[in-house]
Amino acid sequence: MHGRLKVRTTEEQKAIKKKEQQRKLVAYRMGMQKILCSRKSDNFDPESFAISSQLLCVNPDIYTLWNYRKEVILLEIKNREKDIEEEDLMKFLENEISLTEQCLLSNPKSYGSWHHRYWVLMKHPKPDWDKEFNLCTKYLNYDDRNFHCWDYRRLILNKIGVTLTAELKFSTERLNANFSNYSSWHYRSTLRKLDETCINDEFYLVQNAVFTDPGDSSSWFYLRWVLSNPIVTKEKREQLLEGLEQLEELEPDCKWILLAKCWLMGSLVLNDPEYIDLRVQFYNKLIKLDPLRKGQYLHYLTLAKKRGSERQ
Repeated sequence: MHGRLKVRTTEEQKAIKKKEQQRKLVAYRMGMQKILCSRKSDNFDPESFAISSQLLCVNPDIYTLWNYRKEVILLEIKNREKDIEEEDLMKFLENEISLTEQCLLSNPKSYGSWHHRYWVLMKHPKPDWDKEFNLCTKYLNYDDRNFHCWDYRRLILNKIGVTLTAELKFSTERLNANFSNYSSWHYRSTLRKLDETCINDEFYLVQNAVFTDPGDSSSWFYLRWVLSNPIVTKEKREQLLEGLEQLEELEPDCKWILLAKCWLMGSLVLNDPEYIDLRVQFYNKLIKLDPLRKGQYLHYLTLAKKRGSERQ
């Protein structure tokens, strides 16, 4: 009818989308061809350099382009060190750092962008490591599961004077906000070695996490790491085992509780017949609860039965 906008059909929309994709593909191929040609000449071509920036902003995971830019940067550093003031070189590198930030806005988990950013900063005459540290905090507030950012933060820690206490406080805050976070737990494990001064705090933190959300696997893996340390006393292991018995009554189908009980029983009394029999029961139950890992549990079951027969 008159006065109404025509609604495109599904087929028309697909055709328009396909045409747009083809246009972008042609532009991408032309841009890459020009960049690769200029790369062979071993000379800085401003137009190719600009094209690579545009392509990376659209897709920051084209490693060839990051490598191309590294080659250009090394060439520029070599040339500019001879003829140009340090400020000009710094401006050139700052522009490169700004590009990586644009790329991270489109993909905060881009391997190439984080790696290139750190590489450029290592070439920078006066890198602002405090700014980088604050950038990590900002991105982790957006998404605390960004393991690229956690890895980058660990690199930056070596460049600035942040105290262990302050960083542990930040880690604890992120975990309290979200226990379900492999990256954050792993990062925490790299900050310090477990010893008598900190084992109780770590034990309490992870125990609180597994009891809050028994179905989340990340905190259970950290618990296993804590339990692997011989300074965890027998008394604490027994207390945890008792707590897991109570938790199992509330969550009878949680495989992680059964696995943790097996870990504890193995570390408490490795060859006690009673504990061996219980572990056999647990592994049989795990086969039913988690059939995708049946082979793994059958292997553990074989080991448990073998220990039982050796004991006899």
